[in-house]
Amino acid sequence: MLAPLVDPVADVTTAWSVAPAPPLDSGTAKELVHDRLETQVGELVGVINTATAALVATIETVLDEGIWETAAGIRSPEHWVAWQCGVSSQHAIRLVQLARRRGELPNNTELFDAGQLSEDAMAAIARRVPAEREAEVALLAPRLLHSQLARFLSSLPEYPKKAGGEEPHSTVEFGTQADRWKMRVDLPLDEGALIEKALTVARSEVFHERHPDDGEENPRTSGVTWVDGLLRAAERALTAMGHPEERRPADRFQVLLHINASDKTARLHLGPVVPDSMRRYLSCDADVRLLFETDAFLADFSPRTRTVDDRMRAFIENRDGGCRVPGCTAQRWLHIHHIRHWEDGGETRSRNLCALCPLHHRLHHLGMLGIEGDPSTIDGLTFRDQRGRIIGARPPTPGGRPPDSSVQPYVHPSGERADWHWIVWPELDSVG
Repeated sequence: MLAPLVDPVADVTTAWSVAPAPPLDSGTAKELVHDRLETQVGELVGVINTATAALVATIETVLDEGIWETAAGIRSPEHWVAWQCGVSSQHAIRLVQLARRRGELPNNTELFDAGQLSEDAMAAIARRVPAEREAEVALLAPRLLHSQLARFLSSLPEYPKKAGGEEPHSTVEFGTQADRWKMRVDLPLDEGALIEKALTVARSEVFHERHPDDGEENPRTSGVTWVDGLLRAAERALTAMGHPEERRPADRFQVLLHINASDKTARLHLGPVVPDSMRRYLSCDADVRLLFETDAFLADFSPRTRTVDDRMRAFIENRDGGCRVPGCTAQRWLHIHHIRHWEDGGETRSRNLCALCPLHHRLHHLGMLGIEGDPSTIDGLTFRDQRGRIIGARPPTPGGRPPDSSVQPYVHPSGERADWHWIVWPELDSVG
C-alpha cells in the first residue's frame, strides 16, 4: 500500500510557522508574551546567522575548487553566487568576500558559525580587520550593535590585499539617482594619476578660455571646477574620436571582415580566414558594405549600412535594459544579437533581436551559450549553458527547520552607550 503523498512546502510552512500568541485577556501577562516573542526572535536569528555562515563556508569550497569556472557565461565568483543564490550583485560581492576571509578570521568565523554574529557584522569585520587584529575584535564584536561596531572599526583602514595576491579590481561605476548622475572611480595609483592629469589639463584649458588675460589659475576665485575639467575632457574625447561623416566614435578602429558570398568563407582584412563561429559573431551586429567584383576588379560597392540600424538599436537597448543573460549586469557597449542569424535570413526586427554583452555574445557563437525564445517579453528567452542546463533564477530548496539543539539562540547586544574614549588599539607586539 502506497504511503500518502506529503506536500514538502506545506511541511516547511508548518515547521517555520509562529505559534499564535495567547489572548492577553486570558490572564497571561504581557511581559510573558513579550519574553516568549523575544526568545523566538533570538532563536530564528541564530538559525539565519548559522545558515548564512554555512552558505559562506560552501562558497569558500566553490572558490577553492574553481567550481564557478565550469559554467559558461559566468564572469566571476560573484556572478556565480548571484546566479545560484538569487541575490543582488552587491550581496554576492559581500558573500564572496566573507568566503575568502574565513581562514584569516578564525575567532570571528567561529562566532559567525555559532550564530552569534550577523552577516552584516561579519561583513564589516571582513572589510576592515587584518588577521593580526581579529582576536581583539572577536572579544568585543558580539557586544556591539552594528552601528557601534562600524564606528569601532572605522579607526582601521580598509583591509588591503596581501602581497602577491590578486590585485583589487579597477572599477568605474556610474548611473542616475533621483535627478542626479553619479560616478565612482576606483583605480590603481598610476592610472588614477593619469586621469587626474587629464582633468587638470582640461580644467586649465577652460580657465584660460574664460580668463584669457590671467596667469596661473586660483582654484578659489576662478570659478572653474573639476566638473568643468571633466566635461571638457569628455568633449575632447568625443571630438577626437569623431569623424566628419558622423561615423561611430570607434569606427576608425573597426575590424574589417571580407566574406565570400559564394561559400561564406570570411577573412580578416589583410589577414587569415576566420572560423565560422567568429564570422557569425562579427557579422551579427556590424557595418556592411557590399563589394561587386568583375574579373578580379572592383566594379562597384554599396553604401554602408548596418545589420541593426541606430533606431532599432536604441529600441532594443532600452527594452532589454542591458545584457539579457540572467545575472549579467552589463549595460554598456552592448551587441544586438540576431536570435535567428542574419546570414541565415533572420529578420532585423525586435522579435528576433536581443541585447548581449560582448562576452556572452561571443560565448553564444562559440556554442557555449544557448539562446531561444521570444525576446519581446521579460521572461521570454531561455538561456542554457554548454551542458544544457537552464541559466535562471534558482529558488531555495525547501527544507525543514534545523534542530533547536544544534543552534544557539542569538544574544543581541545590550545597546548601551559605548565609551569610545576607553577603546584603544594596543601595539601588535603587546597583543597575545
